[in-house]
Amino acid sequence: MKRKKIDSFTLFVILLLTLTLTLLGMLLAGMKEEKRQFTVLLPLGDLAYDEDFFQKAKKIKGIKEIWPVIEVPVVIKIEDYTETTTFSGIDMNAFGKNPTQNELGKMPLLLLGNGSLRDMKDYNNHAISKKQQEKFLEMGENLNIFYSLDEKEKETSKATDDLTTLSGNSERELQTSYMPCKAAVVTEGNEIYIPISQAQDLCREIGEPSEISKVYLKINGKNNLENAKKILSGI
Repeated sequence: MKRKKIDSFTLFVILLLTLTLTLLGMLLAGMKEEKRQFTVLLPLGDLAYDEDFFQKAKKIKGIKEIWPVIEVPVVIKIEDYTETTTFSGIDMNAFGKNPTQNELGKMPLLLLGNGSLRDMKDYNNHAISKKQQEKFLEMGENLNIFYSLDEKEKETSKATDDLTTLSGNSERELQTSYMPCKAAVVTEGNEIYIPISQAQDLCREIGEPSEISKVYLKINGKNNLENAKKILSGI
């Protein structure tokens, strides 16, 4: 009987120690999350990037940087694959990069997210494979990538019905004018970033205002991040 009591006590101690270590591990993990820096792209929705916005931002703990973002609707093309997407114009200093005007030129300089090509499809409307995405991204600066502004895609008029079209391609596709752009680096996420000055130029080209529709946020702490999403996202 005495030995049985000792075994029960030992089991109790082991369970207590296991529970204590588990709780301690969870506590340490939580503390680590609150010290970690997060980045997030937040849509402003009905909010405006103005003084009122900054007053709200000042009330949020942990915010380190806020960068305005201008969106430009485009279609990108790589080999036989195309995708309707968005260029997100941002100050490249947000990523620790500061290209000179000579480096920029007129050709858009792209920071491709590692998930930015996931919606590409070929001429037969087949989705791009994960392997093909990785192949394109691994090419880096050697990737031949092109873009077309959405507003430049004109519907073919009835007057051109008698024009010869390539088999399998629509007349609308034939009229799409693609221009080259340059892939710089691959980043985390699904977005395609370009220098904000180039985004402004593209907006002028399509006759649209350079409106700030999102903000790129750097913030310390998981709880602070969730709080920022609630306060700053105007959706």
